[in-house]
Amino acid sequence: MENNIEQLEEKVEIKKKGNKGLVVLVILLLLICCGLGAFIFINKDKLFEKEIKQVEKENKKDSVEKCDEVKVYETTDEKISKLIDDLIAGMDCYRLEIYANDKKVLSSDINANIAYDVAMYNSSKEVKEKITVDEINDIIKKYFGKDYKFEIDKLSDRKGTCISHYYDKSTKTFVSQETACGGTCGPHTIYEVVKAVDTNGILELDVRILFTDKNATGYYSNYKKTNLVQELDSNQFLQFEKGALYKFTFKNEDGNYVFVSSEPVN
Repeated sequence: MENNIEQLEEKVEIKKKGNKGLVVLVILLLLICCGLGAFIFINKDKLFEKEIKQVEKENKKDSVEKCDEVKVYETTDEKISKLIDDLIAGMDCYRLEIYANDKKVLSSDINANIAYDVAMYNSSKEVKEKITVDEINDIIKKYFGKDYKFEIDKLSDRKGTCISHYYDKSTKTFVSQETACGGTCGPHTIYEVVKAVDTNGILELDVRILFTDKNATGYYSNYKKTNLVQELDSNQFLQFEKGALYKFTFKNEDGNYVFVSSEPVN
């Protein structure tokens, strides 16, 4: 009996010692973890210097890639004014449809007659006797973009008009013709580019426009010609700062700017 009690006491004592050892081990592990954590926290920059530099390098690379490519043009740059001049060349009668009205006009809003007129007035191919539909399409896309759909079936009969070529439906070609046109129709506009910025291939032009026509007595700040800015015979400089502000948008397609939209700003 006594031996059993002694053995039991020994087991209890051993268990206590085991528990104490386990507690000590746990405490030692906690101290080691805390010390290691403190060491890492204090020396984190040195320990992870390589990783930090790599992350900074990648962030810098991403930042550079995300930066906008911005190009500011001089407002007097002939390449800029030519973009607008090409749109309105010979377009006195359709000027309000292509720009300078009271709504936003998209490239897709331009009808077949206007697109054709713009292309032909600016085309070096007008000296040819005959031009195919594909050739006309290629010219039009230079001004209105690859996505523009030239609806040949909606083109008016241009025979006897001012256009250098009329469309012959029987041969499906554009045939040259003699032209003898004079005078103007519709509103006449004069403009001044006040800002020209290309951001990632999207060119935006801020343009001040004054309106007049052969029956008007002065320059107006709106296309309805109700807000007089100055008289026609005025000796003052043209007051473009009082003209209507429009935004023209073009996009770069294969190194060539094509018309996207125009809209009044105020």
